[in-house]
Amino acid sequence: MSKRFELFWRSLPKTWVGRTWAGRTWAGMSTGAARTGRGTTRATVPSLAILVLLAAPFVVIPSAAGAQSWSDEKIRQVDDLIDHFRQTNSDGATLPTLSIAIGVDGHLTLGKGYGASDGKPVTDHTLYEVGSLTKQFTAAAVLELIRDGATTVDTHKKLTLETPLSDIFGKDSYWAEQPWLTVGRLLTMTSNLPNFTRWPPNDANPFAPISAEHLFADIESSAPSPASSEFDYSNTNYFLLAELLERTVLPGEKQPETYHEFLTAHLLQPAGMRTTEFIGEQPDGLDPPDPYAQRSQQVSTASIEEGAAMASPDYRGRRRPPFTNPDWLKGSGDMVSSAADMFAWHKALMGGQVVPAEVRDRMFADASRVTPFIYYGMGWFCEHKDDRDVFSHSGAVPGFTSYTSIIRMKTGGRWISVTLLSNSDQLDGLDGLADDIVNIVLQ
Repeated sequence: MSKRFELFWRSLPKTWVGRTWAGRTWAGMSTGAARTGRGTTRATVPSLAILVLLAAPFVVIPSAAGAQSWSDEKIRQVDDLIDHFRQTNSDGATLPTLSIAIGVDGHLTLGKGYGASDGKPVTDHTLYEVGSLTKQFTAAAVLELIRDGATTVDTHKKLTLETPLSDIFGKDSYWAEQPWLTVGRLLTMTSNLPNFTRWPPNDANPFAPISAEHLFADIESSAPSPASSEFDYSNTNYFLLAELLERTVLPGEKQPETYHEFLTAHLLQPAGMRTTEFIGEQPDGLDPPDPYAQRSQQVSTASIEEGAAMASPDYRGRRRPPFTNPDWLKGSGDMVSSAADMFAWHKALMGGQVVPAEVRDRMFADASRVTPFIYYGMGWFCEHKDDRDVFSHSGAVPGFTSYTSIIRMKTGGRWISVTLLSNSDQLDGLDGLADDIVNIVLQ
């Protein structure tokens, strides 16, 4: 097990984890890299025989001059890697789907799907809930607010990384008693705030929708946390950042945009992310068949023409999953996207097309130490090797697992992006698979 995913597994709450850590099998689930727990329920996917026989269409686009050469042999090696990975992660009856997008220097070299959902082959346009990959978008949005000179609604003070949360959320005693809580601490996971998806409100039903107001009120009613500068992964941080987005205004604006409106207008649309939406956005009719949660994703006409459809969640036969309804994962894990759209985001991010390079580099900067070799930036984990820097994040919500990375070579200015999305919620090793794919690209 890699160190990146070990952080995730070690943090799972024992009350939701059904098997042993040593065996690396489990019955819980989380929204990201650490400290979150999920339950699970039955799978709704085709049989193993059907999945093995179905081959999804894929896109291969040769790299431009200067990008790493691509070849049929490399495609075969990637296919073999993924086939082995899916077989290894079979539960004996089903294989997880996997949609991938591989980019080299901003050029899509391979976009493809493996397996099928509801009898239909998946592609790089298939939609998945991406869990904590959401955090990099929330972080980018907050940094853009700061760069553009946004001010708080209540105090009219300019937003900075050092802005205390009491300037945003009011002078309630909860915030006043914790003056060290700042915007920067939320972004870097150093607030020491308890994770509400690990310890949900006592009066809340984890299997039903909850309002953001309810979650926020529960946070304010909890005991203040002691000051700490240590890394502590908590979805509460990014929920509060989403709330912050709705309590600040840009110069010339009279009222804030909603969190979803801001991300869509300022990040998703400019990046060309045509199919990316949020959990709970209608209309009906495109829901995955899920008898336990009322979820629906909005998919545009253009997206439907491209063949986009929502993959059915695979719970591997475990009990009904909590935290699948709005607003449990607001800001921290509530996005729905595709491998193709995530590549578009990587291209826009690295090309300075949506946020300037200084904002991207702030997200990629080592902010808090996670392990001796891994740091957390803002919405990204940062790892530095001899010849490359790796910026990555995992995501896991009931029925889905995801991983995305941007690898920046230390010489030559070249970079590679890999996105892996699956409809199974108990995959171990997507980060290792991504590393193996990068090594194939670099051959």
